[in-house]
Amino acid sequence: MDTKNLIAYSKVHEYILGDLPKTDTYDDRIISQKVAFLVQDVGIYLGEMDFFWHKRGPYSRSLAAALRFFNKNQEMFEESCENVRLNEYVIPKLDHLKNIINSRPSSCPKLYWLEICASLKYISKEEKNNDIDYLSSFLIKKKSFLLPYKNEIYLSWQLMN
Repeated sequence: MDTKNLIAYSKVHEYILGDLPKTDTYDDRIISQKVAFLVQDVGIYLGEMDFFWHKRGPYSRSLAAALRFFNKNQEMFEESCENVRLNEYVIPKLDHLKNIINSRPSSCPKLYWLEICASLKYISKEEKNNDIDYLSSFLIKKKSFLLPYKNEIYLSWQLMN
């Protein structure tokens, strides 16, 4: 991922979640990965990211490396991001995604909601299957800690489709 795409991703992250990406904690890094995957899933190209399945869902090594670079050069990126405006053609797609994220039930932490959304989309594409019963079972088998969020899994799928 080049610098221009990293700045674009950072602006998109800021637009969707209200702040630039963070890499301070493991949870911050998971959130950044899931946002990037979902943004690309709605058709906004942010550079070559090549997502694959990781223990916490879709993961991109190139995004992880870019975010480490962002973290080391945060002041420069913050200044660059201040001077960048999102293209008016991507705003409707981002608003759609933002609405899905903001429709998160209060019973589900944002981290898990993003993980559910991104993981369902990833599994659906990989398995070439849109049956939510199948996808929910598949997801819970891979991530048993999401079992208490079964209703949220169904809701997220409904909102995304």
